[in-house]
Amino acid sequence: MKHRLVTLLLLLLFPALLLTAIGYSAHVPLSRIMAAILHPDMGTFGETYLHYALLPRLFVALLAGAALSLSGVVFQQILKNPLAESSTLGLLSGAQLAIMLATLASPALTAWSRELSAIAGALVTLALVLLLASGRGFSPVTMLLAGMIVSFFAGTASVVLALFNHEYLRSVFIWASGSLVQNDFSNATALALRLAVCVPLLVLLVRPLAIAGLDDASGRSLGVPVRTLRLVALTLASILAAFVVARVGVIAFVGLAAPHLARLAGARTFSARLFWSPLLGAALLFLADGSVMVMSRYIAEVPTGTATAFFGAFMLLVLLRSMPANALPSETRPSPSRRSDAPHFALVIAIVLLFAIAVFSLTERLFIDGLPLGELFSGRWPRVLAAICAGAMLALAGAIMQAVTGNPLASPEGLGVSSGAALGIVATLLLAGTFSPLVMLLGGIGGALATFLVMMVITRKSAHAPGPVLLAGAAIGTLAATLISLVLASGDPRAVYVLAWSMGPTYRATGITGIAAMAVLLLSLAILPLFARWLQILPLGDQAARELGLGPRRSRTVLMSMAAILTATATLIVGPLSFVGLIAPHIAAMTTPPRPMIRAFCAAAIGATLMVAADWLGRSVHFPYEIPAGVLAALVGGPYFLWLLYRRQP
Repeated sequence: MKHRLVTLLLLLLFPALLLTAIGYSAHVPLSRIMAAILHPDMGTFGETYLHYALLPRLFVALLAGAALSLSGVVFQQILKNPLAESSTLGLLSGAQLAIMLATLASPALTAWSRELSAIAGALVTLALVLLLASGRGFSPVTMLLAGMIVSFFAGTASVVLALFNHEYLRSVFIWASGSLVQNDFSNATALALRLAVCVPLLVLLVRPLAIAGLDDASGRSLGVPVRTLRLVALTLASILAAFVVARVGVIAFVGLAAPHLARLAGARTFSARLFWSPLLGAALLFLADGSVMVMSRYIAEVPTGTATAFFGAFMLLVLLRSMPANALPSETRPSPSRRSDAPHFALVIAIVLLFAIAVFSLTERLFIDGLPLGELFSGRWPRVLAAICAGAMLALAGAIMQAVTGNPLASPEGLGVSSGAALGIVATLLLAGTFSPLVMLLGGIGGALATFLVMMVITRKSAHAPGPVLLAGAAIGTLAATLISLVLASGDPRAVYVLAWSMGPTYRATGITGIAAMAVLLLSLAILPLFARWLQILPLGDQAARELGLGPRRSRTVLMSMAAILTATATLIVGPLSFVGLIAPHIAAMTTPPRPMIRAFCAAAIGATLMVAADWLGRSVHFPYEIPAGVLAALVGGPYFLWLLYRRQP
């Protein structure tokens, strides 16, 4: 066992050292690197830069990687969850949001105050995730879903704060992306001191923590206060992660990868994983940072946190693919919600609300004296029509996906399909070199279909159970978002367009955009009744579908193709994230009987209402500044998703 672990550690360290040496050679000749590390010539910029910027960066990478891995192995042991760590539980994003709020409250925030803010944010996030999972015995799937949605919501809230406080938070955003760039040894010293305090505490708890990995009854019979121990260990692990966020920003998935590598290399006991995981985590982050330094010689420097998010999301997909079906037990499907007995009543109400909000949105400022009414209306109707169509298409796609997967929490956003569509649109824009909406739409459809195919292949072992499907979707979404951030960091002039579009603004909509979106929506609504029987049978499962004479694979392909077209078209208008595709079908399910067509049409009307309301609020709440409709809808959608998770508890 030890031989394999040492070999793995060396296999990580050797390329890391090689890449770091190549990175250093851009500033100092190879023959002078060791001299610059030990006794730099202060009259030479390259040697000064290496000693006071690059060398601290190396130490910070090693210490941050060790701290995150230590935190991850404790989370996995205490929560008995192989995919638990500070990023999948949302702690890193919660700490980041807390630091941003503290920075706005007190711009002259000290490093110590930043750490206290990060600890508070991480602990509040942990408490929220534990509360959401407590009703199901801290189910691994529920905890991970709650953590990922909290992480997404915190990220969206950070974007909104940045929109209105750009000058205050510009430096915070650069730091929060996980950049390891340093100016001196202060962060390295601080992390070393904090590890020196936390590591002995964890060493003292090794035996009790190993027992805590058993069931509660066994722990109590061995004299271990299981609940108190878990609380102490989780708090300590959260504080470790918060220290890293406060010093270097969000570095995701290192705490997931290192314990798994240690386990795969033969570290079977908790004490072995506690020893080897920090070493492997330090080597992993060292390797990632070395890769980033070499890449920065050819493209604009990418934050190390972005690189770890990419590899971590990919690793999460691999783990889900190889994990046995019982590794992440899935909850049973929720019982049906109470529904109205009047099938058309909810639909009529939704349409009336849509009409009222749309008319108000179009006319709210038309009767103010001195306004050029013709110009105002001509600029207003395309965005209102585009918002209506985008919301309806996302809701319709969500209703189709919930039927196809039999998953009540499925949506274009939750399954990563909208992120895949966004990646396809961006790739088409860069490769084809055109801003043609038709070409980008084709790229979006291809990306959406490819995402769904990958997700279904990855979760085949778990029979496409709701939990693993949503985790795969979240990982795919992270992967796509990371690739898009690489485009933004590349320096390509088209990246400005990508950044503006990804936030979901509707002010770019033209008359042609609105009319084209309406054509796609009306065509889909006209075709959908042809598949009413499929939508009614597929939620019953594959076996029932075959017994009723329906080929599940063919029907899923057809319906997902329609959902992909709807998602790609909507994503082209309002960006990749809004959660309207989750909210609207659920409201429809709570207000209509289980009749697929009525429910789908009602969901479309509700989705359109939500998106046009988000568009109006976005341009009115902080006038003359504007909150993009997609971002505002996501701010509402994240808490709603968490409420749904909590409501599903027995």
